[in-house]
Amino acid sequence: MASDAENNKLTATAPDTNHAPRADAAPTRPAKEPSSASSPTATTFPPARDDAPVSTAAAAAVLTIAEAEELQPDDSDEVDSVFDDGDSAIASLHSSTTSLRDELILQVKEHGRQYQGYLEAKYVLPMDEQELERLDFQCHLVWLTLDKQHSTAPIQNIQRALDVGCGTGIWAIEFADEHPEAEVLGVDLAPVQPQCVPPNLIFEVDDLEQPWNFTQRFDYIHCQLMIGAFQDWPKFFRQSREFLAGPNSYTEVHDIDFFIRCDDGTLPPDSPLAKWHELMHDAANKAGFPLDAINRVPDMMAEAGYVDIVARQVKWPINTWPRDPKHKELGKWAHENFSWGCESMSLALFTRVLRWSADEVRIFMASVRKDLRDRRLHAYWNFWVVYGRRG
Repeated sequence: MASDAENNKLTATAPDTNHAPRADAAPTRPAKEPSSASSPTATTFPPARDDAPVSTAAAAAVLTIAEAEELQPDDSDEVDSVFDDGDSAIASLHSSTTSLRDELILQVKEHGRQYQGYLEAKYVLPMDEQELERLDFQCHLVWLTLDKQHSTAPIQNIQRALDVGCGTGIWAIEFADEHPEAEVLGVDLAPVQPQCVPPNLIFEVDDLEQPWNFTQRFDYIHCQLMIGAFQDWPKFFRQSREFLAGPNSYTEVHDIDFFIRCDDGTLPPDSPLAKWHELMHDAANKAGFPLDAINRVPDMMAEAGYVDIVARQVKWPINTWPRDPKHKELGKWAHENFSWGCESMSLALFTRVLRWSADEVRIFMASVRKDLRDRRLHAYWNFWVVYGRRG
């Protein structure tokens, strides 16, 4: 795997703390730079986990999977063992929002956080101002992970694109700006999208786990960071393939495999960080929102009839522990995201399902954040990029 390291590196840049967008403007990114990363060397499917069965359809499909490169810790003398995030105040990426179809939206306040959902649907993540800013930040982390790209599938001649679970709308806005020739539709359960958007973009509030009723088909369907939101992933892939326009249209998924990993034994199995992941999986499984679906996505796409399925994994370090400067940069952004978001990710699941008190959650999250700062813990998550052609 070490021989493939240079092929798998991705570009990232440091957070810009000196500039914040106007409150009435749509979110923007720095000017896109040419990609310097070459295509990763791919190995043959099946999935990385032994416990993920390979279906007959998957074995027959054209499937490739590229593993993430091996990382080495930065053990130089001038590097502290604890990652200092005290000066990492990130300028807000969130713009003004408008409400769509308010009469259909259920709003619930729990433990000081606001949750929203379409009709009776319930988010397990809050949808308040604090979380909206984190979601925009997280979208930027994915953009850096993809070498400052919004998609990796070989899409051409896009007339219509769908963003599934569009959240605050930042990806849909930027994709619409990049593709002014295309009509872009963003759909989410919560009406939290900005008011100032490109003319070729519209947002709708809907539950995409229900039967789809779009009047037109799409050339490209994008689904990002929906692990923990969908309960029935095979149904999603059947519906998404049904609503692709033709044989050369694609569905692409970007998501995290929410299993904490460590290759050198520096993460104790009884650490708060390891325990947090165990509890998150326990609660999510009981709630019907599995957090381990992404490694089975290539197989599920093949079962739904997709062809030419390609998947690759990129490591998200928990902080700046890697020696490689690009992954050190990704670790800086990933640390900010999870330190910022571990409590919001946990609060509803732990209190509703595991019956913890809110105070117990907050005390535990303080110990989790302490682990996330510790550069002696060489832990990471695998982030997956998967796409398939309708065929």
